[in-house]
Amino acid sequence: MTSRRDDISAVERVQIAMEMLSPNRSADVLACLREAFGLSRQTLYDIRNKSLELLEQGLQPGPHGPQPQRKTVEVDKNRLQRGVLCLAEHGVSQRDTTNCLQELLDTKVSASWVNGELGKLEQQAAQINARLSPAINESLSADEVFSNGQPNLIVVGNDSLYIYALTRQESCDGDTWACVLLDAPETIQLASDAGKGLLAGSKEAGLPIHQLDWDHLLRPMFGQMYRLERAAYAALEKVEERVAFFDKSHTTYRLTQHFTKWENLVVQADVKIAQVDAFQALAQGVNDCFALIDLDSGQLLDRAKSESRLQEIGQAMAKWSGRIYKKIATNLQNWSPQLFAYQDPLQQDLEPIYAQYGAEAVSALCRLWQCEADEKRHPLSYPEQHVRQQIWAQSLDEAWTLLGESQLWSAWEALSTILSRSWRGSMLSECMNSLLRPSLDQRKHTDQGCLDLFRFLRNMRIFKRGKRAGHSPAQLVGLELPDDPLTLLGLASKL
Repeated sequence: MTSRRDDISAVERVQIAMEMLSPNRSADVLACLREAFGLSRQTLYDIRNKSLELLEQGLQPGPHGPQPQRKTVEVDKNRLQRGVLCLAEHGVSQRDTTNCLQELLDTKVSASWVNGELGKLEQQAAQINARLSPAINESLSADEVFSNGQPNLIVVGNDSLYIYALTRQESCDGDTWACVLLDAPETIQLASDAGKGLLAGSKEAGLPIHQLDWDHLLRPMFGQMYRLERAAYAALEKVEERVAFFDKSHTTYRLTQHFTKWENLVVQADVKIAQVDAFQALAQGVNDCFALIDLDSGQLLDRAKSESRLQEIGQAMAKWSGRIYKKIATNLQNWSPQLFAYQDPLQQDLEPIYAQYGAEAVSALCRLWQCEADEKRHPLSYPEQHVRQQIWAQSLDEAWTLLGESQLWSAWEALSTILSRSWRGSMLSECMNSLLRPSLDQRKHTDQGCLDLFRFLRNMRIFKRGKRAGHSPAQLVGLELPDDPLTLLGLASKL
């Protein structure tokens, strides 16, 4: 008899081992086990010795704390293809991809093989992108990015971040971008950064609403305001330094010299402070027009008054000397009509809420939303915070009185969902371009295939955080996807 008997189960072997290892084992245990299982004395002792060996190995003290789980990876062609795809997605060059695969998977492949596999994946991605039919029910934003001297245009959904178009063209004039926009899904509103090509293209494509980006107006304005503030603080520091020199002096000549310089520095500091105050007042006027809701009425900002206000600020800033002021003034005067183009579709989306909950209740909730949005956007001064807190409390009391607890939260959720959308700019397309640019910059050569693959992967990747967490852009536009979207490219699933 041997210990490799298949008719004896593992549970029975454990029982045999426990009996044989017991220090209180009686003399007749061995005979009983031989008779019960039909095993020889030597086999029983072999089971005992093997069990004792396994116990000693299993009970050996190991390193303290959590340890990485060991996992055996089988390197096959599918794993290499998925590795090539992942590295390409993160902007690794083809030659560097060969080095990564050799170091990580101990597998040496040629750069030509990597290039060939990427070419197959890019062709498959282009076909998949063309076949997908997302349900378009959102506004779009578009932005240009240049690589290797050629322009690329991306069109992104403002709610889902789904990339509807990503194309490379030889030129960036109005005719070229008009053809791209006509091939994109039909939408009521397209936002862009006021680039000449996109402006001309949107007009030629006959888009009903072209919204210009507020960030491209506010960013240089507040950037200049911070530079003026730093210059004013630097001038005040020089005044304080001269005061310290004056206090340390004792001779009449030195006192007179420091006092004269101090007077000149005070004059310069006063000029810089006055410049900061004047510019800050203009910038605050523009910033007030950025709000969606007028806190006094609880309605959307009056479009005509807001446009007129921006025109007046632009005319005032045009009198300032300096290139940055001329640029801001020109933008204020030329962009103001299209900076408020979002109001028509926003008003249409708000109409059902007004009809369901009433104008007074919705206006109170709008003021409530705007107060919270202002606090999230930038820090307010203490007087401004006090005023906003009063408006917030009054608006909440008014909405509670009109709606009651049963309808208040449903109305708030419906309203905040609409107002929190991206209405006033193209920042979401620029966000996607910020992810695309590193991939383009790290490649000496890029083509349409690279863009098709990037578009496919970004549409399929699931968001890990934020309000879209747990969903991919493709899922947000109603597309049904397999558990492993990479199988759409012809790759096998990971085991």
